[in-house]
Amino acid sequence: MKIITIVGPTAAGKTDLAIKLARRISGEIVSADSRQIYKYLNIGTAKPTLSQRRKTTFHLIDFVHPEDNYSCGQFARDAGQKIEQIISVKKIPIVCGGTGLYIKALFNPLHILPRSDQRIKNKIQAALDKHGIEFLYKRLVSIDPGWAKQIMPRDKQRIMRGLEVYEISGKPLSSFLKTKKAKTKYAPHYIGLNLPRIELYDMINKRFDKMIGQGLVNEVRSLLKKKLNPRSNALRTIGYKEIIQYLNKETTLEKAIQVAKQRSRNLAKRQVTWFSRIPQLKWFHPDDPKLIEIIVSNYRS
Repeated sequence: MKIITIVGPTAAGKTDLAIKLARRISGEIVSADSRQIYKYLNIGTAKPTLSQRRKTTFHLIDFVHPEDNYSCGQFARDAGQKIEQIISVKKIPIVCGGTGLYIKALFNPLHILPRSDQRIKNKIQAALDKHGIEFLYKRLVSIDPGWAKQIMPRDKQRIMRGLEVYEISGKPLSSFLKTKKAKTKYAPHYIGLNLPRIELYDMINKRFDKMIGQGLVNEVRSLLKKKLNPRSNALRTIGYKEIIQYLNKETTLEKAIQVAKQRSRNLAKRQVTWFSRIPQLKWFHPDDPKLIEIIVSNYRS
């Protein structure tokens, strides 16, 4: 089954297009954004507003606690369930987001690995803080040389995941990769949104200024008052980690804003590179007046 899948860099207008399209074809939106999944992180993730949510139904936003782990595999399972649910009520699912790994996991199922365990993750993080990444990598080489050979010696995320899987299951992560992957029932019908680089970077800068004006600093301050761990995956989101540094008096607000904008622009560049590798993807300008009709026509053909 073909699934309309709107992708592209941050600030390119994906959500606005998805809403217009959903209203046009009686659709519902499955978000593929690894930041908008978190509760309480609203302004800095550009989460759909209440006004936007009244226009159509969104799925997989605002449902994960900021200190909980959520993997690509979990997303693929949850998104698949939501797609089935949408189809069952005679609506059309629209996947929309800029997290390439989520979208890849949905349409190219991953090997099933043990679910993350926060207690074990904290234990490994403590070892990292005390001994450094080289220590963890040597540990990984000793218990799972197969996985260690596939990753870089300083790839913190994959090193920690390899150690975590072993701690949870007693089996090396590489052993799980020898099993067959599940088959997907869906095929993406890709729509890529992008703008000329100067326009896109200007949009990114203006959007972050708007976030500051909407109260991002106070939002971050309220998250810290909830005693959330600043080192959690959620609070390492661009915009949040820089504002945390400002609130901790490690930098000025002006510098924090400047760094957040630069990191957002770097993210956009990586997203364009990622999605440009997809052979069947075509890029469109978000202001193309014929875009909705082009999508509808191509999807139904």
